[in-house]
Amino acid sequence: MATDHLPAEVLDDIVDLLAACPAFVGIGREVLAGLAGEAEIAYVDGVTGPTTPALVVQRGGLVVRDGSDRTVDMVARGEFSAPADGEQLDPIEPSMVVWLPDRAIDIAWSATPDQLTEVLERPTRTIDLQTAAVRTLMRAPVRTADAAETCATVAGRMTEQRISSVVVLDDDRIGIVTDRDLRSRLVARQLPPSTTIGDIATWDIRTVAPQTPVFEALIEMLSAGIHHLPVTDDGRLVGMLSSNDVLELGTRSPLHLRTTIDRAATVDEVASALDDLPDAVRALLAAGTTAGDVGRVVATVTDRVQRRLLALAFADHGDPPGPFGWIAFGSQARGEQTLHSDQDHGLLLSDDLDDDDDAWWRRTAEWVVDGLEMCGFARCNGGVMAINDAWRHDVSGWCRAFADWIERPSEKHLMDSTIAFDLRTVTGELQVRELLAPVIATAADNGIFLGRLARDATRHRPPLGFFGGFAVERSGEHKGSFDIKAGVMLPIADIARLHALARGSSDIATDVRLGGAADAGQVSDDLASTLSAGYELATGLRLRRHLERHAAGEPVDNWLDPDELEALARAQLRETFKAIRTAQQSIEGRYHTGMLG
Repeated sequence: MATDHLPAEVLDDIVDLLAACPAFVGIGREVLAGLAGEAEIAYVDGVTGPTTPALVVQRGGLVVRDGSDRTVDMVARGEFSAPADGEQLDPIEPSMVVWLPDRAIDIAWSATPDQLTEVLERPTRTIDLQTAAVRTLMRAPVRTADAAETCATVAGRMTEQRISSVVVLDDDRIGIVTDRDLRSRLVARQLPPSTTIGDIATWDIRTVAPQTPVFEALIEMLSAGIHHLPVTDDGRLVGMLSSNDVLELGTRSPLHLRTTIDRAATVDEVASALDDLPDAVRALLAAGTTAGDVGRVVATVTDRVQRRLLALAFADHGDPPGPFGWIAFGSQARGEQTLHSDQDHGLLLSDDLDDDDDAWWRRTAEWVVDGLEMCGFARCNGGVMAINDAWRHDVSGWCRAFADWIERPSEKHLMDSTIAFDLRTVTGELQVRELLAPVIATAADNGIFLGRLARDATRHRPPLGFFGGFAVERSGEHKGSFDIKAGVMLPIADIARLHALARGSSDIATDVRLGGAADAGQVSDDLASTLSAGYELATGLRLRRHLERHAAGEPVDNWLDPDELEALARAQLRETFKAIRTAQQSIEGRYHTGMLG
């Protein structure tokens, strides 16, 4: 996107970006305007060489690697870089980059010594969770114990060294023992102190590589409910990352939320814990976390709420009468939730349950649904909840339901399909995607179903006016605004889902589905990249709208006034609208949607 084709207001945004960059402190706006006039704006969604000799990241983050694939720099949002010849840029997520002319290198860091000193002495900001690697936070060397040592010996060493965990080594195996394990697995079971530490260790544990972004490690700890992650490099133990290391970053970490939710003894306590979610989201965005990854955090928090409520329900109703799988549908399943989500869930039960067992599950599901409502999750207007018979089946029943949706694609079945085909198990022994994979895969061979789904995927039109402006509401409560969810996020998610089902893919995340569509030749690389970046942008705008309304004490909604957006965001949205329209026109031509009855 060359800047000479952009409106003056967009050029002003680029100048503002450069003025806020530490490398250009003290440089006059007229000089920065000259750089902006020669700059190019582009999405970077794969490993690439430099387009020009210098750059500033507008959104996202890049890892710079040399010819030996060694990381030589990490460039966060708002930062400057001048990659050397032969170096490659590896985006941490699809990123927007402002490419600058070569003279930017001479201008960068050319301020007076006093001005540069002022920048360098500014308080250090919270680290960028996206670009900071685990190696920057991990603790080394790691305290270890041999699996053959006694628990008494290891416990004494832990007390002396004031540590809460120790990594247990047994040849090529890596395990872990925490002070809680010593209490629950040794003392509580009245085992002798001479018991070997390997007998109470947790084996086959999750590990993380040192170059992994801190955010990915945070997600791993949050979703798995763990507090320690050993760091390994080619199978060799090199460090340890603990939840405390992440909590010390100075942000409202979602790990606080996880701990509070997991310890809640009542529904009221779960609901109270969620009061901190908006602040956690706000802190993550301020720390440079992408909107897409914030959506993953919110979905993970919803997972933990449902798991906790189920545990409380079981304590109240008794143990479940057989294996089960609590199913998440829609945005929660895709890991793309914001702060305004209703309930979309179901239950997968084993085939050998009787009517009494089903009645038990219905009562339990009603208890959980009531609890979710108390926690701020509204009941689904379409009834997609485990309390309803249509969304609570045994394995055979779910297979029949999916087969019916695919073989008889009525309007109601299509509406259900847009929710049901985005699914995963939140908790329980039965994994829904594995058990239903064979029947879901039949969608790829059903031309009538795909055609009807294609027509449905072209119904949500982007809010693009005839002359390229925004199509907004002309009257009513939302006059002058457009719905960012209905106009951008739904059509992109629908397009991605259609292409995934058509190629028999089991992917459910929208960006992964779009990447797969590009790999399969269903869409061009450029179109997939623009749609992915547009979805990320829309998610961020929607999250910020939700936070804004929440802070004002007003009901959360998805309505945005384009005049209140930054010029660069408006320009990006227009590009996204055009990409959606192009993708929809391609679908209409491929599936001949105009000829469907």
